[in-house]
Amino acid sequence: MHVNVNMTRCRRAKKMVKDKLAGNFVEEFVVLWDYANELRLKNPGSTIKMAVNRVTYESPPHFKRFYVCFEALKRGPFKSEMFFCC
Repeated sequence: MHVNVNMTRCRRAKKMVKDKLAGNFVEEFVVLWDYANELRLKNPGSTIKMAVNRVTYESPPHFKRFYVCFEALKRGPFKSEMFFCC
């Protein structure tokens, strides 16, 4: 099996695989907003905050952190403790 492949074709194939594995970050970012809105609908009284960073006003937002505190935790046995997930 003699196969001749140049470096350009190898780089292109590698980029295609990396892009497919990483997914589309824009679509994933939109899913985070949908998830936060769904949490607000299904868990009234819960605190949901998502922090984003913008370099300039025109630039797309970059995800920084996502904070959730469910209402059940606020009034449950762990109400004095805070849970963080970064």
